Amino acid sequence: MKGKKWLLALVAVLCLMGTAWAGEREIVYNLGIEPRTIDPVLNSAVDGSTVLYNISEGLVRIGLDDAPEPGCAESWEVSEDGLSWTFHLREGLKWSDGKPLTAEDFRCGFQRVFNPENACPFAYVGYFIKNGEECFKGTAKLEELGVTAVDERTLRLDLKHPSPLMLDYLSYHIFFPARADVVEQDPRGWSASGSFPCNGPFMITEWKHNSELTVVKNPHYWDADKVKLDKVRMVMINDVNTALAAFKGGKVDYNTLVPAPMLPQLLESGEAKARNTLGTYFYVFNTARRPFDDARVRRAFALAVDRTAIVEKVTRGGQKPANGFIPYGIPGVDPNDPAADFRAEDKAEYLPPRADVEQAKKLLAEAGYPDGKDFPKVQCKYNSNLGNKAIAEALQAMWRQNLGVEVELYNEEWKVFINTRNKKDFDIARHGYLVDFFDAGSLLEMWQTGVWENSASFSDAEYDALIRDSLEQMDRAKRIEDMHKAEQILMREMPVCPLYFYTTPSMQSARVKGIYHSPRNWVFFRGAEVVEP
Repeated sequence: MKGKKWLLALVAVLCLMGTAWAGEREIVYNLGIEPRTIDPVLNSAVDGSTVLYNISEGLVRIGLDDAPEPGCAESWEVSEDGLSWTFHLREGLKWSDGKPLTAEDFRCGFQRVFNPENACPFAYVGYFIKNGEECFKGTAKLEELGVTAVDERTLRLDLKHPSPLMLDYLSYHIFFPARADVVEQDPRGWSASGSFPCNGPFMITEWKHNSELTVVKNPHYWDADKVKLDKVRMVMINDVNTALAAFKGGKVDYNTLVPAPMLPQLLESGEAKARNTLGTYFYVFNTARRPFDDARVRRAFALAVDRTAIVEKVTRGGQKPANGFIPYGIPGVDPNDPAADFRAEDKAEYLPPRADVEQAKKLLAEAGYPDGKDFPKVQCKYNSNLGNKAIAEALQAMWRQNLGVEVELYNEEWKVFINTRNKKDFDIARHGYLVDFFDAGSLLEMWQTGVWENSASFSDAEYDALIRDSLEQMDRAKRIEDMHKAEQILMREMPVCPLYFYTTPSMQSARVKGIYHSPRNWVFFRGAEVVEP
């Protein structure tokens, strides 16, 4: 009898230990910065996207191979003309608070995208939906949007025109579902506290602003059985030296902020890895302000930059000097042929790896500023961190030496800077953009006339026509041709000054595996697990 009691006691202890171990299945990720917003229709930054893709999910989700795959919708069918798509939701879908997730929640989410009061920066992505553009511009009512909740598990989308990237678009965070009862309580600020129902692999339990955001496993997620982590603590360490020290001290399990001077050593030792990232680091000119309303001035500034020196002496992370706006790694005519790379297909070198000082000075003189004489005072703004500061100072020195002009540098905290750039309150501003879809259009569509993301105030009728055609063009070869022509115009008019194509350094603790870091720079934790206590 005593033996039996002892055995039961041992089992109880082991169960408690198992519970404790299970409770320790958490990792710490350095998000780096406080997201400006995690409202799916308002977010426009990588940090916010990483949070959103771990707590929410659309009809289609992004697979851990970056291809779109069934998410909340288990299946769908398309009409013969491609203008009507019917999605069938999985049975038993629930929000993190246990309430049913229905097709009506998706209709609510879609309507938020096109509600002009929300000013969704990426509403143009959804203009393929019938009356999407009209609703956003206030010429149609939201009830006329081509989104219908047929029943609790069936959603129908009626389109204005077939879309070559339909499923990719639907995986984007702007098309996540929304709970009407939650949104109606605070239409513009419902996501600010983080205390809202989620429908993704994780849900937010605590948000210490500018410090840490904690997510835990969502027990009601349809694929919860495959989620192996109990908790992810997303800390916000923006200083690169502090971030590195936290990683080395075992306080952080996954970190992407690494001091540039130490990066070559860390890459060589294998402590850090450089990941190819599909995006471009660039500066943007305000074409609505003198002197950057003159394309000759913009081209002069772009040609005066030594891009090789920037990647070899400043960033030092394996980046490639940008010879155009679209980075390597974007599919070309044949998406299944790695050799048919969009960048490689275009043999033109729009920008030299080294500064073309002679041509830059010639263009500046033609614009009325020989050797920089009488050039007006201009200001270059960037968001605060050591890497951006070093690049801005390098550009300032190059423009002084190669053009004879003085550019004043001004830095702002991230949230302030984003608002400054959105309001177009700058002469030159630091920018960078990563693709949201594996398509050149993801980087080119933003420069259409009137698009919110077009911080350069750039406008070109031929460019707009090419982009519009590419959005509707189902012939892939013709689409790619449209986009090559659009990039040619962009590089001729130079509202942007591309510097390099991104890579992202990362450092991962040996105690974890399965973190998926997308080339789009979003980090997914639904397949991650702790392999050491």
